[in-house]
Amino acid sequence: MKKTVELKKDIKRVLNEVETEQQAENFETAEKLAKELTALIAQYEAAKVVEEEEKPQDALVSINQMNDKQVAKLRNRAFNNLVLGRELTEEERAAYYNDGTDATVTSTTTGQIGATPSKGGYLVPTEQMDGLREYRKAYTPLKEYCHVIQAQSRLGNMPTLGDEAGLLVSFDEMNKINESDFEFGQVSYQVKSYGDIIPVSNELIEDANVSILDIVGQRLMRKTVNTENAKILELLAGLTGTAASGYKDLMKALNVTLDPVYYADAKIFTNQDGFQAMSEWTDGQNRPLLVPDVAVADTYRFRGKPIIVLPNSQLKTVNKKAPLYVGNLADYCMFFDRKGVEIAVSTEYKFGLNATSLRCIVRFGVTKDDESAMTKLELTVA
Repeated sequence: MKKTVELKKDIKRVLNEVETEQQAENFETAEKLAKELTALIAQYEAAKVVEEEEKPQDALVSINQMNDKQVAKLRNRAFNNLVLGRELTEEERAAYYNDGTDATVTSTTTGQIGATPSKGGYLVPTEQMDGLREYRKAYTPLKEYCHVIQAQSRLGNMPTLGDEAGLLVSFDEMNKINESDFEFGQVSYQVKSYGDIIPVSNELIEDANVSILDIVGQRLMRKTVNTENAKILELLAGLTGTAASGYKDLMKALNVTLDPVYYADAKIFTNQDGFQAMSEWTDGQNRPLLVPDVAVADTYRFRGKPIIVLPNSQLKTVNKKAPLYVGNLADYCMFFDRKGVEIAVSTEYKFGLNATSLRCIVRFGVTKDDESAMTKLELTVA
């Protein structure tokens, strides 16, 4: 067994003893143990340096000779082992921590996991988030149409600029220029945590070719998109709806009700019932008013404005009135994203089922910005 592995076990043992003594208010004993812990950590760092120097470069050479698919498979296996708290082989370390071009393999290069078990779990590395984003694309995430901001804390405020309808005032040469003031607004946000526990059979996890991200990806992303959409739709539901029976009402909403500054980037959000009713609209020559978007497959436009369709299960039709939200969602809704997916593992939670439970957590918050950026229609459907 490597010296670093032994020292890590000793560090964990002494750390638990320190916490126990502190809780029992045995502070003198805790202080002695703390000194022992400091010494163990120093020994661990020294042993790690020695092992890095003694490490053979055969693993890195082997990685350089692999194709992308083989390296990706090794990275999946390495990520599984890291999440499960297992030691990596030299080959797995080379695949996971190194792109195969550097002369050395270190734990500080691209791919370093950004959290530790003591903080609750492992964050999925940025380079592996692409897989989860691919799953997201299979659904209809309203987040993509909001103003997404990377939140740096759980609570916060952001200054905003209000509307300006005033005019500049003319002045004669050498005369005093008119003075005016301007009021800034402020948007408050709160980031909340949303999670799911996904039991996975140990037999499946033991398969070296299976990625934990593949196991949790589709289920996690579907639930994440559903949750994000629900919170955004809660904001939109606060708008007062106007009755609509046909395409002329939608044209009026775009041309008159909506402020012209939002017209250029306006989009139409509706459900399946609303989209079906809109697809039946025709002009005086019986030509469909919805035209396919040549740039985006299976997407339609009305007067050049994209139509985003949500499932009836998410955006409901009430009393044969399908909601149509029209405008610029990016100006209406601010989405504060605490970027990252955290994965923690328990082998005891489903002990009786021979399963490992994966706890996945995402954190975000939504808040209303400019209410005039969106308007709501209630379209009568059959």
